[in-house]
Amino acid sequence: MAGDKVEILPSEIHLTQGANDVLLLRNKDSVPQIFGPVLIMPGQSFRLPFETVSVNDFACTAHASGQMRVVVDALPAAGWPRLKWRALRAWARAPHLLST
Repeated sequence: MAGDKVEILPSEIHLTQGANDVLLLRNKDSVPQIFGPVLIMPGQSFRLPFETVSVNDFACTAHASGQMRVVVDALPAAGWPRLKWRALRAWARAPHLLST
């Protein structure tokens, strides 16, 4: 039912600084939702870029707990860990392209 509290969102979302990550929120409900200071009407979308490493807690009416945390992690340093991170990121975006 519209406006019911259901657990469809994670309590924490991780983004990566310098990777052009943007949080995109779409309200597919039939009632308005609040995310931090923003009111998102039914059918509307809201883009929120994060540019600094940080931990951000927001009020979120779409989340059963009423809260959501957005963590912006630093981009991994150059070298093997970064190469593995890029491969995992590519796989997450298009797993069918990397499967054998």
